[in-house]
Amino acid sequence: MVGAVKRKYQNICVLKGGDSLEREVSLISAANYMKALDELGYDYGDFDFSGDVEQLVSHIKKENPDCVLNALHGGSGENGNVQALLNLMKVPYTHSGVMSSAIAMDKRASRELFARNGIRVPAGFTASWSEFREHPSMNYPFVIKPVNGGSSVHVHIVKDRETLGAIDWQYEDDEILVEEYIPGLELTVGVLDDKPLEVTNLIVQSGFLDYDSKYSLGRSLHEIPAKISPQTRNEVLETALKAHKITGCRGVSRSDFRYNDKTEELYILELNTQPGMTPFSFVPEQAEFAGIPFAQLVQWIIEKACYDT
Repeated sequence: MVGAVKRKYQNICVLKGGDSLEREVSLISAANYMKALDELGYDYGDFDFSGDVEQLVSHIKKENPDCVLNALHGGSGENGNVQALLNLMKVPYTHSGVMSSAIAMDKRASRELFARNGIRVPAGFTASWSEFREHPSMNYPFVIKPVNGGSSVHVHIVKDRETLGAIDWQYEDDEILVEEYIPGLELTVGVLDDKPLEVTNLIVQSGFLDYDSKYSLGRSLHEIPAKISPQTRNEVLETALKAHKITGCRGVSRSDFRYNDKTEELYILELNTQPGMTPFSFVPEQAEFAGIPFAQLVQWIIEKACYDT
């Protein structure tokens, strides 16, 4: 449980923006973080990371923060690269370290890790987009998504050959992940180290939690707590905590699931080591539901900051 936290860091660098398709989400998360830092009385500055490592190194050396509050989503801010840089500089940073960040961001690696540890994943495989488009080798409906990415960017539910042909994939030679489509409920759980927060059922107008449904007002309903049986709730919470631990996460993470309520089977889709902190994000909402105000959550995240030794 997040309680009163004795402050060990005071001068904070909020790292925002980034070089991924989730840049705009990062900027909103960062704005929320900074509002909380004002409320808490921290000294802080922010740095809009463009992907230029030399600029980032120069800024950190100049400002010499006590720790970096990593508000980046996707790309080098979530795949372990920025984490590795901060390790080399011996600057404490929030959220997970290099290895757990890299594994969680690579859906192929995380799927293998989950399956080896008894967490059910949808049947699937990786393939070249151009080859798969010409010769789809999965029964309809199925899901295609980037092997690396978040916020449901470029995730498509493919119902038939016509739907597949209409997809405008930006990068022809990209490797994609193809997964069977799991009908049922879209569930998500935030985890704070050893405490899963709550189960949210995401009900969307389109029937699919895409980018717009996540970050547009009125496009999705967050049912919290999810209207599921106590047994199912416990299974989802326990599985989220297990995924957090076996991936080696620290601080906060969020795991996304599909639950087939007809077969009563739970499938993990992915684990996010840099969950969003926007007004529409699930972790702050779940923390609030658990009695943890956002500012208190932010202070807890900061106090968990460290660098890998």
